[in-house]
Amino acid sequence: MYPMEERLSVVLPTYNERENIPLLLKELLSLDQPYELEVLIVDDDSTDGTDQLIKDLSKSDFRIRYIRRVGRSGLASAIKEGLLNATGDIAAVLDSDGQHRPQDVLDAVRKLRGGDYDLVAGSRFLDNAKITGLSLRRTSGSSLANRLAAISLPEKFSQLTDYMSGCFAINIKSTLSYIYQVDVNGFKFFYELLSVSKGSLKVCEIPLSFEPRLHGKSKLDISILWDFLISF
Repeated sequence: MYPMEERLSVVLPTYNERENIPLLLKELLSLDQPYELEVLIVDDDSTDGTDQLIKDLSKSDFRIRYIRRVGRSGLASAIKEGLLNATGDIAAVLDSDGQHRPQDVLDAVRKLRGGDYDLVAGSRFLDNAKITGLSLRRTSGSSLANRLAAISLPEKFSQLTDYMSGCFAINIKSTLSYIYQVDVNGFKFFYELLSVSKGSLKVCEIPLSFEPRLHGKSKLDISILWDFLISF
């Protein structure tokens, strides 16, 4: 059991997630865990009312912090901005569409603390992972991207199975210099962080439960995979 005063910062990047955010926050904030939670919602100037909803929620719960971004956008840059604004030494990142279970994030944090890791990622492709929310198209795209990532990254990371993970726990103190170096125009924050670290991070994975998106449509499309391909 860790002391209650230890703070865990949870970063939620959002864009037009008005229907998903209340459900996710309810589950996240009600979890039985030993940390003082700080939830940073980094919103890319949503047009569906997500911004006002987050403002209202933050007024009723001091644990919720709202970061509105105007004139800049993108998943990798939102995660980077959230981590750099976090006040906890340990942070967790997950998508805001309900496909990542908050409980998996806490499991990643426990693994991070228990094994003295810099980074623990949730993997969709470990043997014990439970995948119900990945379409055939996204499965094929992720598999191809993972194969390319394995080739491009230092051999130390060759044991990893999901370089495109959007769900992970991270020790901010030990990774801060690398977080600053992440290319915000890159394909995926996790992959970019591994790349700039040049093999110096201590990383492991836990099985992820990847569920169907609660509401709306996935923002992942073939153009993102194309962006990754031309970066080689």
